[in-house]
Amino acid sequence: MDGGGPGPAAPELLRCGRRRRPGAPDSASGPAAVARRNERERNRVKLVNLGFQALRERVPPGAASRRLSKVETLRSAVAYIRALQLQLAEPARPGSPASDYLSDDGAGRGAPSPDERELLDLCWLGGY
Repeated sequence: MDGGGPGPAAPELLRCGRRRRPGAPDSASGPAAVARRNERERNRVKLVNLGFQALRERVPPGAASRRLSKVETLRSAVAYIRALQLQLAEPARPGSPASDYLSDDGAGRGAPSPDERELLDLCWLGGY
């Protein structure tokens, strides 16, 4: 389990990402490189936070009067998607928007447009 080497693997070999060639100058650890890495990480974190903010705006707030954490936001989104799936699985109630399309009497509004069909036919969410 020791990997066949004389001792533990060197830390630089355990890191993911770009590998330094043996004998190459060690420019990747200079102050400018560290600043670039930090900037990339700040940008990545900013994008993740913007994504969570957009998701928070799209899921129902529930009983929480405070801002949801990232984990709470993901759980809330999963619960919301499951609730929507259950609604789609139920037979259409008379007077509901879907009943116009799904009624068997032919008195509906006709065939839905491709955009409307996409909204009504969310089978691709099946396994969640």
